[in-house]
Amino acid sequence: MDNRTFAAELYQFLKNNDSLGHFEDIPAEDGISELEEYLSDLDVVKETIGDIEEIADSFDDHEVYVTDVKPLLNGLRAVQERLEAEQSRRMVADTGYEVRQSIRIGNREILMAENPKAADGNFYMKARYTEHGIICEYSEVFVDSDYLEIMRLFTGSLLEQIEKAAAEISKGAYQPEPITAQDCHPNDYSQSLVGKVVAIKAEALRPEYRRGDMQLVLVDGGNGANANARGNAVFCTHLNDGSRTRFERYDVQGEIKELPAWAAARLDAISAEREAAKQPPPESAPQEKVAGYAISERVKAGKKTFVLAENPKAVSPFVTWQQLEGRSGYDLGHYFSDRDKALADLHTRADREREDISPVKAPKLKNRDDAR
Repeated sequence: MDNRTFAAELYQFLKNNDSLGHFEDIPAEDGISELEEYLSDLDVVKETIGDIEEIADSFDDHEVYVTDVKPLLNGLRAVQERLEAEQSRRMVADTGYEVRQSIRIGNREILMAENPKAADGNFYMKARYTEHGIICEYSEVFVDSDYLEIMRLFTGSLLEQIEKAAAEISKGAYQPEPITAQDCHPNDYSQSLVGKVVAIKAEALRPEYRRGDMQLVLVDGGNGANANARGNAVFCTHLNDGSRTRFERYDVQGEIKELPAWAAARLDAISAEREAAKQPPPESAPQEKVAGYAISERVKAGKKTFVLAENPKAVSPFVTWQQLEGRSGYDLGHYFSDRDKALADLHTRADREREDISPVKAPKLKNRDDAR
């Protein structure tokens, strides 16, 4: 059973046994998607199994436990086994090469992989791996029969990526001192985070990003950002460079007590940009509508323009589309029931286009001799 199907079954069980009404206001699609995300996290799956096992003896209705709870528990254990197997053996797409060494710096990972059964005798591979959410790419892929040659390429790419990450980080504001719990109000789950500047826990960031200027974010929305949240997703904007990202509610240290001067200036700039985007178009330029949806926001990225459109009467009232330069139509729609998610998707699509990232596919293998 795939994760999506199992998530749907788990959602239905939780909703049917929801005595407190937590699931009344959550659309099924959103609830299933969030559960599907949980099922991709091995630690969360293990914790859930432990929680269910602890209360197994407390079920008054043994039949409910046997017919409903036990199958779900078995399903969670199957998910755990699959995730553990995936973690123990990582492959480079469908090339037959298994990752032996990997080091991630910034937004890229340098890989060394091996395929002892390679028909052409090129048993070793070096590759660069980049991911942005569900979109990822293998690039700079080389294969060779000489292990030391591949390791030379591996270390060379690693040094190059270190320099790139350092240059990228230096573009933003610079506050090397980490922000601690003493600098923040407690992360009170009874309070909403939307519209607030919070600090992300340093340990939730990669080592190269554990600095004050990388911790401060403006919370835009997400199920986990609400008061008494039933989810964990927190969509936000980095104050230092304006990039959009997502964290979990438990990654949040708390609302910052006092904004550094650079952060206050960046917050003012971001607020001004968003306020300008909300201004209604002039009367001479009526709001454009497409298939009943009114376009409310646009983001230009290269030769594409990405738009957010709204139709409150539609089943999915929010949609993001792309428009190619020189064309009048829109295509590749992503539909949402939540505006925050649609807005996050709008900027994510634009960011991906700027970074020129392609969907995962088997990398084209290149022999080192061909590159000389």
